[in-house]
Amino acid sequence: MIVAVLFVLTAGLAAFAAYWVFMFTRLLPLERSLGAAREANDDLRLFTLELLDPDAAPVAASQSISDLGQRAVAALQRRFSGLSLCWLRRRDDGLGTIVAHRGRIWSELPAQALGFETAASLEAQRRGGWTRELTSPAPEEPLFDGLMRHGARRLRLAPWGGGSAAGMLLAADPEPSGQALAAAGPYFDIACRMAAAVGRLADELQQAGRAKERLQGGLSAAIDELNDTHSRLIAKSREVKTLHDVALTLVSRNSQVQSALSAIVSIVAKYLQADLVAFLLLDEATGELVSQPGAYGLEGEDLLYRISLKSENSSSVRAFATGQPFVTGDAQNDPQVNAHYARLWKIHSLMVIPLKLGDRCLGVMRVGSFRSEAFSPEQVDLMIVIAEEASVLVETAILNRRLSEVAEQLAGLSRIKDEFVSTVSHEFKTPLTTIIGFVTVMLDGDTGKLTAEQGRFLGIIKAAAKRLGGLVSDLLDISKLEGGGKMEMKPLELDRLVRASLETHLPQAHIAGKTVAYASGGRLPPLVGDDRWMTLVVDNLLSNALKFSREGGAVRVELAGKGDMLMVSVADDGIGIHAEDKERVFEKFYRARNRDEVAAPGTGLGLAIAKEVINKHGGKIWFDSEAGKGSKFYFVLPAQKEGALI
Repeated sequence: MIVAVLFVLTAGLAAFAAYWVFMFTRLLPLERSLGAAREANDDLRLFTLELLDPDAAPVAASQSISDLGQRAVAALQRRFSGLSLCWLRRRDDGLGTIVAHRGRIWSELPAQALGFETAASLEAQRRGGWTRELTSPAPEEPLFDGLMRHGARRLRLAPWGGGSAAGMLLAADPEPSGQALAAAGPYFDIACRMAAAVGRLADELQQAGRAKERLQGGLSAAIDELNDTHSRLIAKSREVKTLHDVALTLVSRNSQVQSALSAIVSIVAKYLQADLVAFLLLDEATGELVSQPGAYGLEGEDLLYRISLKSENSSSVRAFATGQPFVTGDAQNDPQVNAHYARLWKIHSLMVIPLKLGDRCLGVMRVGSFRSEAFSPEQVDLMIVIAEEASVLVETAILNRRLSEVAEQLAGLSRIKDEFVSTVSHEFKTPLTTIIGFVTVMLDGDTGKLTAEQGRFLGIIKAAAKRLGGLVSDLLDISKLEGGGKMEMKPLELDRLVRASLETHLPQAHIAGKTVAYASGGRLPPLVGDDRWMTLVVDNLLSNALKFSREGGAVRVELAGKGDMLMVSVADDGIGIHAEDKERVFEKFYRARNRDEVAAPGTGLGLAIAKEVINKHGGKIWFDSEAGKGSKFYFVLPAQKEGALI
């Protein structure tokens, strides 16, 4: 008892010590790192507020950049006192003007050292800035040479802005490690980005000033231009809304083609203020363009409007044949239009857009208006885009219809196949039973004494007949399963079923010198299932394990409860399954490529039947295998829930 108490105390102390070791070695450093990151983030935010000081912002944008540079240099100097800082602004001659600096080093550099056309400056502008270690004299680069003579060991150059408002932020560090420069990196980025933004503002203000001058010089012309722009924007916004509505219709009604086409018709009619909108699709059986349900502006018999592709005077047929849109502002007098229908429908403006998909044309979209010259080129372009989207919808519908027809044909063929297999299997079974019965009688000597040769031949006949009988039984079983045969679910003792299957296969195992072991462990929850079909599953797995084991091999069957599931596994040390065969193991009639190693007979239906049965019981079947090292098949079945009805 004392030892147990000491053990518990020792374990508790060890856990307590481990907790505090974790706290001191892992958690506290992480908290320190997080605190440091927060402090750095707070300081960056404070730095940004210092640069955005509203009281220091003058009216002139150019002065704003200079004041920003002075505030930036001052704020950086307070944080990184060891750095020599310089804020440059580019002049028209390519040299730099020092707006603000900290450190005598900058005022003593020659003017050409602070130029924007030097190799160092050009490289910084191209790369968006860089940091360089200064290790050796560089007479060809006066900036590097001058800084080294004043004791600088590292230089950071960060460009900002562009156009008429551009410059650089330079920082020299006397320390070779460059730690201060690295720490100042985020601050430099903020300052440069802010300077670039102010520079862009300066350019925009300058452009606004020029625009103001133009307005003052010709206010009337500018107002007309604005009105025209406003009109175009309204038209474009209507186009965008129309495209959005069409896209939304295509997405929401993709499976309802007629409904989608009707919705598109309504959208187009509203956008164009049209009086007639209709889709005409090709009927391949009749060679006609046929108006679709939901057409706008058509009523009664007009809804059944059909045009033969032989009607050369039809604008719809020409658009369909050429794949080119047709537009006219006077349909009743245009020789390229069938004037009869134009007058019948009181149409003056007509637009015909082909529904093209690649090189094929699926139909046309006809749009008409009672007004003359009602459609603009921009509207025609928009209708072409809408027609392209509608073409995809129509093609999808055609493909879906064809797939449905093919599926129906395949289903019919499958039913014919199943009926044929079932009929042939039943017809085979009766003569096979007769053959096996008579051969058995002859082998038993009831018809007279047989010679050894006759007995051998009759034995071969009997074995072949039994194999054929097994194939017939498998075909009937798979046909029943795929035909929707129901399972007769009753309380099932899986342990009893497995033991019975083992007894059936033991003689086969002893003849081949193979051993079979069985283990059942754990609490076995209650199970419901079809006794006949589950027996077939276990028989198939056990038979396969014995067939694919070599002489003297071993087979092991295990049954165990796994919570709310029961699991059965059948393992062998046989020839295994090649990796290339694993995906097809449960396919009907598939037989492994290495089956000849053990001359294993079979139809290739056993595992397919087992999978169907397990699936119908709500379970799962799988396997592990390696070529040459054996296989292990598993299946699990859900236990009967307490209180569930059978």
